[in-house]
Amino acid sequence: MPTLVNSLRSAAVAIAALFIGLSLLGIFGVWWVEHRATEIALKGFGLVETGVGVVDAGVARVDDLITTSRTEVSQAAGTIAAVGTRARANTPVLDALSERLETSLAPRIAQIQKVLAPVRDAVRRIADAVGLLNSVPGLAERAPRLAALDETFNRLEELAADARQLRGTLRALVAARADELPAATVATLNGLTERIDGRLSEVQARVGELQAEVDALQLRVEARKARLLFTFNLLALVATLMLAWILYSQTVVIRHHRRKPIAALPT
Repeated sequence: MPTLVNSLRSAAVAIAALFIGLSLLGIFGVWWVEHRATEIALKGFGLVETGVGVVDAGVARVDDLITTSRTEVSQAAGTIAAVGTRARANTPVLDALSERLETSLAPRIAQIQKVLAPVRDAVRRIADAVGLLNSVPGLAERAPRLAALDETFNRLEELAADARQLRGTLRALVAARADELPAATVATLNGLTERIDGRLSEVQARVGELQAEVDALQLRVEARKARLLFTFNLLALVATLMLAWILYSQTVVIRHHRRKPIAALPT
């Protein structure tokens, strides 16, 4: 009988020691998982934050370029209106206007496209990061609309075509050196300047909406990041407390059995 009791006590001590070891490993594993989960989450959030910075900088630059371009187009429209149908008397003015559009407006439209290219890449990276974050339970964000930015590039292509047509029409008028401008030509020039200004305004509004959408996403992501990291820490703490309780209870079991003397075997 004492042998059986001793065996049971030894088994209880061994099992308690096993649970102590597993609890220690569990505590280590919980915080390792918490650390890895936090790293992955911060990587996704960091991609969003980096992309937002690129978008903000690009949109600010595009806004400046469009504002300058619209001012120049407005001045061109005013010049055309002032010239009216008096072509020969205003040939130097038309020539200067054509040259200015050639050397400033056209390159600026190309520069807008160049500046928007990294913005589009940044929006694509933000969408990928949002997709990664959406794989975390409890997160469900909507990525910025890349299609709207693609449509903006289409508008810029149309703008470039309108600018080429405007410059070509002015160059033809200067080369022809006609005494008067046909009313239809004046109407065409006015229509082109209005259309260019309207498309510039549309592009400006679209990139402004994109920036507002991305900035709103960043605010939501910041709030979700704080909640998610708090949840990770809370879950790790609760799991640690549970494992610590198991560790403590098994330590008590070992102490309990070791305090009781083990009966000696009969000789």
